Amino acid sequence: MYAQRTPEERIDRYTGPYERWVFSEELGRPYAFPAIRQAEARHMAAILEGDGDPAQMTGVTPRLPPLWPSHQAGHAVTPFVFRDESTATLSPDRALAKRLDTLARPGLSPRVRLNMPLSPESWVETYAPETSAPKWRRPAKTPKAILGVIDDGLPFAHRAFLGSDGESRISHLWLQSARALDRDRVPVGREITNGEIDILRAKYAPDERRLYRAIGAIDGDMPEIGRLLDHHATHGGHILGLAGGNDARLPDLLLDDEIQIVAVQLPNTVAWDTSGFGKEMFMLSALHYIFARAGEIARDCGGEGELPLVVNFSYGWSAGRHDGQSEMEAAIQQMLERRRERQPSTAVVMPTGNTFESDMHARIGPDDMEEGVARIAWRLQPDDRTSSYLEIWLPEGVDPQGWQVRVIPPPGTAELSGCAIDISADPELDPVGDPRRFVELEQDGRNLGQLSVDFHRGSRWRAVIAMIPTAETGTGRRLPSGLWTIEIDPGTGTPIGAEEALYLWLQRDDDPRALGMGGRQSHLEGPSGIVRGFGCLSAICSAPAATRVAGLRGGLGCPAPYSSGGGVDHLSDGPVPWGAQPSLTALSDQGLARPGLPSLGSVSGSGARLVGTSAAAALASRWMVSNAAAGKPLEDGLSPLPFLPPGDAQILRAARLGRGVVPVDF
Repeated sequence: MYAQRTPEERIDRYTGPYERWVFSEELGRPYAFPAIRQAEARHMAAILEGDGDPAQMTGVTPRLPPLWPSHQAGHAVTPFVFRDESTATLSPDRALAKRLDTLARPGLSPRVRLNMPLSPESWVETYAPETSAPKWRRPAKTPKAILGVIDDGLPFAHRAFLGSDGESRISHLWLQSARALDRDRVPVGREITNGEIDILRAKYAPDERRLYRAIGAIDGDMPEIGRLLDHHATHGGHILGLAGGNDARLPDLLLDDEIQIVAVQLPNTVAWDTSGFGKEMFMLSALHYIFARAGEIARDCGGEGELPLVVNFSYGWSAGRHDGQSEMEAAIQQMLERRRERQPSTAVVMPTGNTFESDMHARIGPDDMEEGVARIAWRLQPDDRTSSYLEIWLPEGVDPQGWQVRVIPPPGTAELSGCAIDISADPELDPVGDPRRFVELEQDGRNLGQLSVDFHRGSRWRAVIAMIPTAETGTGRRLPSGLWTIEIDPGTGTPIGAEEALYLWLQRDDDPRALGMGGRQSHLEGPSGIVRGFGCLSAICSAPAATRVAGLRGGLGCPAPYSSGGGVDHLSDGPVPWGAQPSLTALSDQGLARPGLPSLGSVSGSGARLVGTSAAAALASRWMVSNAAAGKPLEDGLSPLPFLPPGDAQILRAARLGRGVVPVDF
């Protein structure tokens, strides 16, 4: 049973449904990733919206990462980290609530989102962001463009990233979760520059793994960096190779020395946890770091203004608003708009996602309801050892007064309490942040789940249902597996309009091999046409200015079957696109018998294959930054899609492939 907290120890007074679930021991914390379950919660990552300032927090040491432009310019979303200086012994949710209470003042508009804890060993004691990098080396050739890459397990010493002079083309690298130096230009982890990489290669080559151990890029005592580069291949190595490497396994489109690379290696949990929780600070600070270091390179190389910049960001999650107004999307949009005012050749390239065939999205319109009630089945797999999440989004502008969300367990389940929640604000929660309400789903006093509603970012109501694992995990709690039914009932409230709909998304529940979490993907079931692949784009790629890349199957010229599609509503007049659509498509499978694309392994001379739209995005980034370095528009030479007459087929194809094909092959 969820224990009552004093007001100052209630984490839900200020945070959202995921934070309450993940940090509360009675709820979902026992099933979270190891980095979140750790007892240490003094060092934390977070983001802050609106007109707040992390410096308002008392009893903590807050830090801002390198921001572009500076903090004084103001940001839609501000990433920050903090260290709690209190010595009080409290559970993580209670301790965090006390610190957030110093921000929770009525009349302020900001909204905070906690991310995951930081390792104390990654905290830099002397943070000196304004100093110069002592070992940075000016490239022999003046840069004409910058490639940014954000990923995990980056093999930065690989020979594929050397220039024609044998020196590294990776100008700056931030290992966000590495063991910290006493003094650095980043607040956590450590920064490595090209001169240091060259020194390390000269000392340790050709034993690259020994090099990684020496610098802390392989560290078994730091779980968030771990031994990933001991593996034969990594996601980050594959993406960095496709986007920025020169190697016999890679496309013939060679990257010149005039293209410099700025990279950020994310913590392992951020890269591997597909639930969508806890990532924003790391991802957003990575973008800011790349933007800031790109400007630094231009300045230190004697340039005027900003250099062209293409950032490959091959990550995402599945559940969210999908309207360009999430925290990440709003931040990405603001950054792109600001930089394009100074340098039009600026892009953030993102994959559309890999969930088209996964039955993780549903659209329920008025005609799909039964006696005015929307119903959908949610199949929760047996032996799932991780939490599962379903998000339900109402149309913007709908007044949910009188609405209710209900969960109905599989037949034969013992009696449950907390099976319904009203879509309205809880008057007991302070009027700071988003209006919200929480209900615990319980059986015999043991928690099985959490129902929540919140007026997300003050503009759109959503309901989030979080469920504990269906497997026995040693906690004495287990969710019944099987077919759960979800009902969304307008009740006495105003129903949705004739052309409006409720939109549902599941979070991905992939199981990273390296952690063996035991996740099993749940899925939605419903009448034909309700559960669909169209509309299942990554939940963080809908910013209007982002470049969304779908996957193409080579030889056939058709979408890769897994490549997520843009939104399409089938109305009386035929299909009508809604929301973000793919911008363009790039090869992600070489053919039916050759799935995926070849790229680099973790050490020079090795290789691997990767299947997914992440590879397509990296290929598109390679082409775009090559165009930029040649003084061409970023999408110069985009190949047209095969001709189709105007009509339904053209709309559906555009929702899978965008407006053209990246002309890069193997």
